[in-house]
Amino acid sequence: MQPSSLIPISKWWLRGIALLITTAPPAVVLWFEDALAPYLATLPPSVQLRVIAALVLTASALSAFVFLQRPWLRWDEPTGTWASRFTALRYCARCRATKIITPLKNEVTGWRCMNCTQFFHDPTRSHIESPKKKAAKSERI
Repeated sequence: MQPSSLIPISKWWLRGIALLITTAPPAVVLWFEDALAPYLATLPPSVQLRVIAALVLTASALSAFVFLQRPWLRWDEPTGTWASRFTALRYCARCRATKIITPLKNEVTGWRCMNCTQFFHDPTRSHIESPKKKAAKSERI
């Protein structure tokens, strides 16, 4: 395997291990419920509450870690831009490749990067002619 193909696999394994660690404590408690019930009955309620709080805190912290590891930008193939999953902002692909995250300026037929001035055409928008071009066409006729 190539080293570049190992990076996504290692990220996948990290997320899988974090998910297993998140679900392991409640699963162990449920699995050994019959064996743990007599022991837990002898413990004072404050200790039981602390154990439950620790399990909930661990599970929620690991769940948050897994959630925050998701990429917040997705690649939009038709436009050649990176789109935010949470907002409607788009980001320049050329600048992001150089580790500069630059939001794109919305224009009539697409987006323009204010850092490298590259234009990204939006195929879903119709081509709108400027008023000067329309006037020039009507004069010729």
